Amino acid sequence: MGRPGFNCRAAPTTAYRKDAAARCNLVRACHFVRRLCSSEMPSYGLTTPASRRRTPDIKAWSGSSSVVDKSLISTSCTPVATGDNRLRVAVDVDEVLGRFVYTLNKFCKDQYDMEYGVGDYWIYEFAKIWGCSQERSNQIVHEFFRSQHFKDGIPVVPGALEALTRLSESNYELVVVTSRQHVIQDATLRWLDRHYSGLFQEVYFGNHFALEGKSQRKSDICRTIGARVLIDDNPSYALECAAAGIHVLLYDWGGAYPWSKLPPHAGAYNPDLIRVVQDWGEVERELASLAQRLRATADNT
Repeated sequence: MGRPGFNCRAAPTTAYRKDAAARCNLVRACHFVRRLCSSEMPSYGLTTPASRRRTPDIKAWSGSSSVVDKSLISTSCTPVATGDNRLRVAVDVDEVLGRFVYTLNKFCKDQYDMEYGVGDYWIYEFAKIWGCSQERSNQIVHEFFRSQHFKDGIPVVPGALEALTRLSESNYELVVVTSRQHVIQDATLRWLDRHYSGLFQEVYFGNHFALEGKSQRKSDICRTIGARVLIDDNPSYALECAAAGIHVLLYDWGGAYPWSKLPPHAGAYNPDLIRVVQDWGEVERELASLAQRLRATADNT
């Protein structure tokens, strides 16, 4: 069994808000979590979903970095590996865990007779693919969020559940770091609970391309929470995080994600920090190798 659940005054900002009053026993996980739950931080939300495997504490962060007092994060909470020797790994949602573009294309075809395939997305910026303004692109995406296509659920990426289950039972602590907007925070938590229940300790939202609210860089989130590795399909995020010293597994499923290609010119990225992976089997192998190297480095310092 995992640790008992906890909640705090910020809990009504997340899903499962009806259960907030019933789950207020604080988990003494680390100094950072204790301070979060004892402070007035309305942009944080804490919740504990049901789990088929174990019952981790899930913290949903949709606030800006200014809310986080980095001095509250003790070394026992954000080292190379966690206190029980587990490496903290951040995992993206769309195109890594779920097939977002595939489902979005179905919506665009049914609603607007827009005919696109995943292979058409040479960049993960929909306005450029659809040949419209950013405002119009945002409008279509948010209509998609309200559609039955989105509510019926995004299909999972094959192999992700099995690999993440093995990783969670090994020397890894898994968290979600997504660019998804605040407006679909609750829907995202429900989707994760339905398809990846019990695997992730925390969920963080960057709020990119949102109609309102501030966005948060993935590199800032990863550094703040002590994630040493990010699994992501977007090369822009990969380069951003690598520049911050964060290891990245750039997920290019079967080599079929046009937008996931790194810049070809020399010196564009550090190959020691960014590795391209094409399936979840490769993710497992690369993480095992990386964890070994990080432990060796830590032992020598």
